[in-house]
Amino acid sequence: MDYFQRMLRILRFDEAVYREVIMQNKLSLAYTAINVAMFGLIYGFSATYFSQYILEPGDTDPLSFHIRLTLVLMGISVSFLIHGGMALFAWVFCRGFGGSTLFLPIYLALGMAWISFWPLAPALAALQVKLTGGLFFPIISAVLAFALTVVFHALKSASGLSQVRMLIVFAVIIVYICSFMYLWVG
Repeated sequence: MDYFQRMLRILRFDEAVYREVIMQNKLSLAYTAINVAMFGLIYGFSATYFSQYILEPGDTDPLSFHIRLTLVLMGISVSFLIHGGMALFAWVFCRGFGGSTLFLPIYLALGMAWISFWPLAPALAALQVKLTGGLFFPIISAVLAFALTVVFHALKSASGLSQVRMLIVFAVIIVYICSFMYLWVG
């Protein structure tokens, strides 16, 4: 079974794929690196594209190659930072509710599930330059709900928590991250 087949299983909410990849194949770190880096690349290229909407009109070459490269590389680094922070929050709360005490399975399972966030990368870049309208928010809400469902199954598989405990943990994680973002950004 190759990368694409496993990613399709992940997107179908198959919880067995996480343990299979982490325990048997040892490819989980490569899958995590690919998924998180691709999210960063998609975000970086989207941010580069959407930057034309916030720059001075009439500039013939508003961004040099070095600035574009910097935007793309920053997208990748921010992607790994967000993934690591979310994995840390998930590990703390899963452990607090009786889940696995190991950090690495949660980090790797979340990284493998990160593929579900790929469609949100260009939407995030568009949102930052305020290019929204029409069906933007309903579509993004549906994609976000799907991505969070994939992440829920990944964390449930990695932590070993029951369905009820995982629902409680997931609600706490979402409230905590939203509160943190409100204080940081808002």
